[in-house]
Amino acid sequence: MSLFNENLKLMSCTEFRVFLKKLIEDKIEKEWTTNFIDNMNFVMIPRMTIKRRYENKGIDLIKLINSTSYYQKVKKNVNSRGSLEFKDK
Repeated sequence: MSLFNENLKLMSCTEFRVFLKKLIEDKIEKEWTTNFIDNMNFVMIPRMTIKRRYENKGIDLIKLINSTSYYQKVKKNVNSRGSLEFKDK
């Protein structure tokens, strides 16, 4: 799933929620649930905080949104904690 937006701020809240739910469905996001996403307040938890959360796990969120090939690569290489790791470094 690719949502072609260069900037997280340009995505509507609905688009961003759909994307985060897709991460849960594809088992990239391991800690959140769809109910948590539905109730998430993007004022209390800014998008840049979410972006940094993924960066700490080795995942580039903007690239994840914009690149289907990167999305598939992350989906294949995410570990049980939701961090990106490459088995063949």
